[in-house]
Amino acid sequence: MKRASLSPEDQVRSIHFKYEIPEDRVQAALDRGFRFGDVDQAALLSCLSDASMEDILAMRKDDPWGVIKKKLGLTAAVYEKTYLLHRAERLERFYGISAQRALTLLEEGYPNHWIRLAYLLEQHTGVKTEDIVHSRKKSEKWKPWAERVLHVSPEDFTAWIAETRNPSLARKK
Repeated sequence: MKRASLSPEDQVRSIHFKYEIPEDRVQAALDRGFRFGDVDQAALLSCLSDASMEDILAMRKDDPWGVIKKKLGLTAAVYEKTYLLHRAERLERFYGISAQRALTLLEEGYPNHWIRLAYLLEQHTGVKTEDIVHSRKKSEKWKPWAERVLHVSPEDFTAWIAETRNPSLARKK
C-alpha cells in the first residue's frame, strides 16, 4: 500500500514532534535537498545516539544506513533497547501514559497503537491498560471489542480517539 505523501509543512511537523528536533533545523535539512525519509531516519538515529541529525546526514552522503548505525555504535541489541525507550517516551509525550508502563508493554511486544488505545480506554473506564492489552485478541477490532467488553459506545470511542490525535500526523483537511 502506498502512503499519501506529506506536504512540506507536515514533513517538518512530523519530524519535529516525533524527535523533538527544532522545526528550523528540520526545514534547513530539507532545504539542503535531503529527502524526507532520510531526514526522518537521521532524526531517529540522532535520538538513539549522541550524534546530531546534521552529522548523521553528512555521513549519509557516503554511507548506507547500516554502516551509519554501526559507526554510531547502534548494534542490533543497542538499537532495539534505545528504540523501545524512545517509543515509550514518545507515548508518554503524546498520550500521557508513563514511559515505564509503556516500555514494559513494548518489551512484551505490544505495538504503539495498542498501548495508546488501551490507555485511552483506561482514562475513560478505569480498566488498566495492561489488563486491556492482555485480554484483547489481535483478530478483534478495537471498537466492537470495547463495546462488548467495556460497554463503550463506538461513537464515544471515536470521539476520544479524535481528541488525542498524534501530533506528528498530517493535519486533517
